Amino acid sequence: MNGINAFLNKISNIPVLLIACILFVTFIVYFLPRMKADTEVYSRDVGSVGLSFFPQPDRVYEMAEAYGEEGRRAYIKVWLTIDIMWPLVYSVLFLVGINLSLGYAHGEKGSRLCAAALLPLVLDWFENIMAVIIMSNYPLRMDMLAWGMAVTTCLKWISMWGVCCLVAYGLVALPVCFVYRKMNA
Repeated sequence: MNGINAFLNKISNIPVLLIACILFVTFIVYFLPRMKADTEVYSRDVGSVGLSFFPQPDRVYEMAEAYGEEGRRAYIKVWLTIDIMWPLVYSVLFLVGINLSLGYAHGEKGSRLCAAALLPLVLDWFENIMAVIIMSNYPLRMDMLAWGMAVTTCLKWISMWGVCCLVAYGLVALPVCFVYRKMNA
C-alpha cells in the first residue's frame, strides 16, 4: 500500500489536477451526452444497467431484451470504449483532488485517503466486464454473474458516494485550514 500511496503522491500536483478537470468537463459536456443519446435509441425507456443501484437479474434481462440485438451491440461498444475511460477520468480527478486537499488539511495521513477513489474505478470496470459478458451471451441466462453484477454495481455506487463525501470534505477543509493557518501565522 505504501507503493501505491507514494505513486499517488507523485502524480498529485496542480498540473495533473487541471488536466483531470479538463478531461472531466469534456466527458460531462461532450462524451456522456453523446453516449446517452446514442444508447437511448435502443433503451426504449427501460434504463441502463450501470445507472441502476441494484439491477437484479430479471431486470437486467428485461433491459437486454428491450435493447434488441443491435442495442446490445451498441451498449457493448460503449462499455468497451467510453465507459472504460470515464471511470479512469473521474477517478484521477478524485484521487488528485483528495490527495491535495486532505494532504494540505491533514498531512500525509489525510492524503492517503485518496486511495479510496480506486475502489469505484475497479468496481465500475468489473461491472462493465460482467455487463459485456451478460449482453454478449443473451438470451442465455447467467444469473450468478448477473447477481455478481448487481452486488458490484451497488458497491460501486456506495463507494462513489463515500468518495464524493471525501471530495466535499476536502473542498471545505482546504479553505478552512488555509484561513486558520494565515490567522495563526
